[in-house]
Amino acid sequence: MRQLVADAVAAGDRLVVVDDLPPTSAEQLHLLLKEVGRWEDDVTVVLASRSPLSAPATRLLGSGLWTELGPADLALSPERIADLIAEEYGLSAPDLADRVYAATGGWPALVHLSAETLRLGGVPSGPLAPILSEPGGPIARYVADEVLAALPADANRLLRQVGALTPVSVGLCRALGHRGAPRIVDRLRRTGLLTRPAWAAAGPGAPAPEEHVVPIIVETARHGRQAPTADQIRDTAAAAASWYDEHGPPVAAAREYLWAGDHAAGARVLEAYGDRMIAAGRSVAVAELVRLLPERHRSRRLRLLLGDALRTLGDLGAATHEYDAAAEEAWDAGLAWRLGRIHYQRGDARAALAILDRPLPRSAPLADQALLLAWTAHTHLLTGDTKAAIAYARQALAAATSAGQDDVLASTHLSVALCLSVAGDIAGSQEHFALALPIAERIGDVLLLTRIHTNRTHQFLRTGRFAEALATAERSARYAALAGAPSLRAIATSNEAEALAMLGRYDEAVQRYEAALGFYQQKGSRRFIHALIGLGELYRRRGWREQARAAYEETIRVTEETGNVHVLVSALAGLALVRLDDDVPAAAGHADRAARDVGDEIVVPALLAQGWVALRMAAPDRATVLADEAARIARVQGDLAGMADALELRAAAEQDLERAREALREGYAIWTRAGAAVEAARLLVLLGRLPGADIDDRLAGLLAGEQVALAGALVDRTASSFGGWAPGTGPVYQRVVIRALGRFEVHLDGHPVPASQWQSRKARDLVRVLVARRGRPVPRGELCELLWPDDDPDRTGHRLSVLLSIVRGVFDPTKSFAPDHFLIADQACIALDVSRLRVDVEEFLAHVAHARRLLERGALAEARTVLLSADRQYRADAFEDEPYADWSGPLREEARAAYLGLLRMLAQVSRATAGPAAAVTYLLRLLERDPYDQPAHRALVRALVAGGQHGEARRALARYREAMRAIGVHPPDEIILAPAGPGRQPQAAVRQVPPAAGNGRRDPAPDRGR
Repeated sequence: MRQLVADAVAAGDRLVVVDDLPPTSAEQLHLLLKEVGRWEDDVTVVLASRSPLSAPATRLLGSGLWTELGPADLALSPERIADLIAEEYGLSAPDLADRVYAATGGWPALVHLSAETLRLGGVPSGPLAPILSEPGGPIARYVADEVLAALPADANRLLRQVGALTPVSVGLCRALGHRGAPRIVDRLRRTGLLTRPAWAAAGPGAPAPEEHVVPIIVETARHGRQAPTADQIRDTAAAAASWYDEHGPPVAAAREYLWAGDHAAGARVLEAYGDRMIAAGRSVAVAELVRLLPERHRSRRLRLLLGDALRTLGDLGAATHEYDAAAEEAWDAGLAWRLGRIHYQRGDARAALAILDRPLPRSAPLADQALLLAWTAHTHLLTGDTKAAIAYARQALAAATSAGQDDVLASTHLSVALCLSVAGDIAGSQEHFALALPIAERIGDVLLLTRIHTNRTHQFLRTGRFAEALATAERSARYAALAGAPSLRAIATSNEAEALAMLGRYDEAVQRYEAALGFYQQKGSRRFIHALIGLGELYRRRGWREQARAAYEETIRVTEETGNVHVLVSALAGLALVRLDDDVPAAAGHADRAARDVGDEIVVPALLAQGWVALRMAAPDRATVLADEAARIARVQGDLAGMADALELRAAAEQDLERAREALREGYAIWTRAGAAVEAARLLVLLGRLPGADIDDRLAGLLAGEQVALAGALVDRTASSFGGWAPGTGPVYQRVVIRALGRFEVHLDGHPVPASQWQSRKARDLVRVLVARRGRPVPRGELCELLWPDDDPDRTGHRLSVLLSIVRGVFDPTKSFAPDHFLIADQACIALDVSRLRVDVEEFLAHVAHARRLLERGALAEARTVLLSADRQYRADAFEDEPYADWSGPLREEARAAYLGLLRMLAQVSRATAGPAAAVTYLLRLLERDPYDQPAHRALVRALVAGGQHGEARRALARYREAMRAIGVHPPDEIILAPAGPGRQPQAAVRQVPPAAGNGRRDPAPDRGR
């Protein structure tokens, strides 16, 4: 091996991959390591093997030159499996990736084989391992030939006996009579047959992941020639049950007792530890085990336990059946909160309250009383009655404190926290979250941890902390996956989607919303409206009005049946906004209905919708009042997003431009601080569009507009003219635009000033000269000399004053501004105030200068956006209709030089961002303007060569030589046509990739085989 690698390096290879390496001695590896130490740092050696390194060889890793990647490093996570099976095999069922991971342990080879099998044969329900590993199938043959056949006999014996047990440990294997247990278990770990779930990163409080044999390996071993008999399986189960009963975990003890036929012992363990099992995420196991019990062993307690497990798993119909069976024996507080919670999970507040308010026997355990009060509080939140919800939540906390039961106490702290959060008491809410979280972590209640982090996500979303919301939602989703709770996972996924949408990651948000809808609809839950209204909001942001309308209308239909007022208000407000453009009276009706009889906690979207309707109905004063009220409530509630939206409405309704500008700037600051880049960019665009916006605001708006467009968002989502200052509404603000690039023109409010309005051509000439001086004061005598070179200076002074009056009348026909607003004049000089109007050549020069600064900072994409905008502005040379006037020459040459620099920068940035071919057009345009630009000629030839256009490159070289000869410059040599040589390989450390059992594809890439 050493010589093989050395020969490859000597031949010039800098990346050497030795795939499917057989077992290798420590001495051989030591020789290779010595050899590697003499090579350059840019050499990388990868050893891929199915066999683990020997212990002496492992000690060599301490040298620092080697990096070991084991089976856990090579395993595919559920997220990567989801991407792989969707992209390569077209499989996208909501929970399929989790099921494939559960069957394969993430082994890449097994994942690919499983996905291909499912693609051809369809996706069955239930566990996949027994079906995928059917005898004679491709997976069974692969495992038998490539994995099991390579194991020592004692390892195979242990696998056949303990493979179906979970967890597997050295202690258990010793108890079952395997004397070499430590050595065998270590080998199984290092070859990846013994693995842990990828849920270890769920977070604090999550139970430690249990080691188990990859299920497909277990199933294949079961069908082997030496598969254990039924008696042997029963004896193993009895011995394992006894060991688990003493050492834990209880769920394993209960399972093995039932497999051994000891139903009484299994029922005893389930009754004692069932609640903890569900809390730790073992709902599937609890449901299976209770159903395995004969009817005579199913007590009322176990029936409730089965219902709790089924409810957690989202099978609400089956859970209701079990609760109803228990209710036939007795109705109590425990059943009341359980059945009420069922309807709450379905999103039906009215049905939930009908159950929760039913009369109860006087005596009830305090824990059940506390939970009944807590779920009543949650249900009142759905109906919009926040005061009642807070009262019930505080009663629940008092009862839980008396009960002294940790899980109930944490649940009631969570209820109080959620109610206070909705009421806007952020500090109080955080206090109760902080009290609930350590309890849930200490007792390892994964369900409770999921709910806590889900509700914290809601709080982060409300207070504009979107990055924190996304991180917390992702953690909540991991807890929910561990808990096996699809309804909670759907909520977490919806929250994740909302955070992504606010962060401007729209496509990812759509994927998450659709995944959440799949989870909800799979279980028949009406809470799918939470994901549906999120999609509606996202469609509205992107300007997809019909899809947004459909989502809002469906949400309203469902919420009217279930009484979920929170969602109903948001849906009505959203529908009002999307109807503004086609039916203002209908939009007004939706907005008014949204605001009718609802509390401050949920009224802000309704007030904003009413404000935009008022603005569309030409009532800016009412819109301002509504914006101020929405801002006041949002401020009290800590609703930063609501505050920013209220500021945007205030700006749109504002009659004073400066106050409108201040409101937009404050809204921009809020969105920027929240990390909502697209929302912030929208307001920058609006700032740049305001009349009187300076060049900096317009440049910022230009870049922001590109950002909004790239995100697929809409700047103006109300489909209305923006603000009381828009043309035709409110006071008139003149906008003067002077075009000096090409033919000279002056535009007023978007319309060219007709020749008749100038009264004198000399008035136009005066403006031309002042533009050419770029705002610098020009002496009156010099102006008279330029305008009337042959007349008596004593007579032209009066004429200049007349022209000055004409120009002021053209710029401000309604006399809305002071006389010196646009033209500053005294006894000595006259100047054009270029900050009060727009001059295209000034903007062009500012764009080019700004693009140069962006390039110097390395912001290539932003520089390209500004350069393309400037390129569109440069219609022709400055004062093209006055080519011989002396006063026009300096500015024309300055603008022309800037344009040549623009083309040069465009060629540079286009090549860097899009490749050599993208630069060719700009270089040709540059040479059209300046045929003797030597760097441009050279860059054009090199770009054509790099793009493989060798014939064009030769023709370009011929033109290059001809131009250089014409100006007496030595022509270039043909060496310029030679393609560039390959660059030096990037440096990398020498790495070793050890055991990757079962590499079915013979692929050297370390993440494709094991």
